Amino acid sequence: MAAGEDSGPVLVVGAGPVGMTAALTLRAAGLPVLILEAGVRDRVRPGSRATVTAKNGGSWTAGHVIAADGARSGVRGALGIPLEGTRSDGYHVVVDVADPPGGDLPVERVFHHEHPGTGGRTVLRVPFTGGFQIDLQCRSDDPPESFATEKALRRWLPRLVGEDCAHRVLWVSRYHFLRKVAASFADPSGRVLLAGEAAHLFPPFGARGTSSGIADAVAAAEAVSAACSEPSRGPATVAGYASARRSAARYNSEAAGAALDHLRPRPWKRATLRAAAALSPVVPRCGEWLERAPYGPRGGPARGY
Repeated sequence: MAAGEDSGPVLVVGAGPVGMTAALTLRAAGLPVLILEAGVRDRVRPGSRATVTAKNGGSWTAGHVIAADGARSGVRGALGIPLEGTRSDGYHVVVDVADPPGGDLPVERVFHHEHPGTGGRTVLRVPFTGGFQIDLQCRSDDPPESFATEKALRRWLPRLVGEDCAHRVLWVSRYHFLRKVAASFADPSGRVLLAGEAAHLFPPFGARGTSSGIADAVAAAEAVSAACSEPSRGPATVAGYASARRSAARYNSEAAGAALDHLRPRPWKRATLRAAAALSPVVPRCGEWLERAPYGPRGGPARGY
């Protein structure tokens, strides 16, 4: 089939927020779209033109594919595109807590350097509409059952946010600090575009994950639309998408690394942080410096890249 020849709808793999955004953007441009999703219907959620074949043997052919199928992207794996980057030794526990009824908690981000209520572990508190998120830094030798279970939460969380918080926990999870970016955001033919977590993995704070994924989705859909309207420029258009969005992902990765330097500092910097923490009650600038790392917005809505 010749490049640019009508070969059916654009395929979007993955029906998460990134995939759905890409699909809506494509439909707004007047292009037909088929969404492929591995999950069960209505579940609740907290290559070249290289025909797509599913495990059940079904196959689909399209001029372009936007892969938004998540961190374990089957499309990225089939293309042989590696993720490049790092993963922290220790892990983090992240907890979403609902605001108390009638509560009027401050809408600000708070960073606790070596919080005494957690045995000197770092704690980050980030607000969202209707509640807030606690991000607890754990050490590499901390048993997960000591911090990442509902039973463990009842022990350490009240020390941070009060005794009445246990019944307001919405969600708890454990993650490693990942900074990974795909070696390429498109296949060599310019027919398959990676977006969202299929293309990059960032820590779940700082508004970098889904926000940048939504930007990927819109840019990918616009690139495919342009390629379909002017086939001769299709490869260059897709290459432009891949270059621009990979640059944005690398920027986000570097910003996440700067946050990691505060959350998990090297020995020499840990000494500097402790000195700043000790001086902060009498030298306000020391406290301001401790709080200045790019964890995310200090107040108001989050902004992505």
